[in-house]
Amino acid sequence: MGTFEYVMVLVSIIIGLALTHVLSALGAAVHRLRGHGDPIRLESVYLFWVGYVLIWLVSFWWFEFRFQALVMEWTYGLYLFLILYAICLFLIAVILIPSRMVGIRDSYEYFMEGRRWFFGALLLGLGIDVADSFLKGIEWGTRPVFVGFIGSHIILCMVGVFSERRRVQVVVAAVSLAMQLAVMFWGLPLPGSG
Repeated sequence: MGTFEYVMVLVSIIIGLALTHVLSALGAAVHRLRGHGDPIRLESVYLFWVGYVLIWLVSFWWFEFRFQALVMEWTYGLYLFLILYAICLFLIAVILIPSRMVGIRDSYEYFMEGRRWFFGALLLGLGIDVADSFLKGIEWGTRPVFVGFIGSHIILCMVGVFSERRRVQVVVAAVSLAMQLAVMFWGLPLPGSG
């Protein structure tokens, strides 16, 4: 096992726990929608953000592979940074989605009650993502698609924090999800390819 693989073991476990958390909650929601347990109402804003978080978790793990292609010295600080990033993503998932959807009857109301925490964690995660990108190289961190993605997301998060209008929240969530999908499929090269 090389240094990269060794470093990514704990990071992968944390991301795996976050994915397990999200998928378990979605499974619990499906059971409730089928009539087992308390009724639940799932709305588009909430589902868009759940999709966004799922994509970020999977994309994070995939694009950290870029570190393997870089000629660099692994330090304890870099190791801790990657663990911090993974923990931040885990917390974003937990803030958005309670364990097994306990306490949620209406997903939109639940989201709006905790939106400041969610958007705050999201902004922290975006800041860590910027640092992560620059650790992979100046050219990686200054790619126009990445700069546009981060800038747009900061604006969307600020709008999401302050707006209480449902239509605005739907647009913020839908645009964020669309941007996450676009960057995942078209905006980033495969790891090690550039």
